[in-house]
Amino acid sequence: MLEFFLILSLILNVILGWYITQLIKRFLYVSEGLDTFFNVLEEFSGHLKIINGMETYYGDETLQNLVRHSQEIVELSGEIQALYNVDYVPPEAADEETN
Repeated sequence: MLEFFLILSLILNVILGWYITQLIKRFLYVSEGLDTFFNVLEEFSGHLKIINGMETYYGDETLQNLVRHSQEIVELSGEIQALYNVDYVPPEAADEETN
């Protein structure tokens, strides 16, 4: 009877190990995709700033609002990126590590 439970435990551990590995792979894939998406958003915001600074469009209220809105989106996406970034260390934890 004990052998049965040992074999069952071994099988369950192997299955759970495989499942956790698959979850980690998917999480890393999502994290990389989000990083790419956030980089594209930052580039877009930079391009809007450049266009807004051009003489032809300088002072255009619509472009200024668009630049401000894009900056808000980049800030929000940075917060979301921090949640999904594998290498992210919260500022509180970084302060504790230095002390």
